[in-house]
Amino acid sequence: MKVKDPVCGRHIDLDEVYASAEHEGWEYFFCSAVCHRRFRLEPSAFASAPKPKGDSPSEKKAS
Repeated sequence: MKVKDPVCGRHIDLDEVYASAEHEGWEYFFCSAVCHRRFRLEPSAFASAPKPKGDSPSEKKAS
């Protein structure tokens, strides 16, 4: 499964994710330390609102 880094937009395999972070109940995945750090500093600038028809490929509901 591929996921999209919300900071740089890069598509990465889920098993190659550098890090993840939770924001408002959603989990976001990152390709690098730089993207992860940028998200942690300003998550609302990169987090998207949940979609009405299931999860988007760049995020999933944190369990």
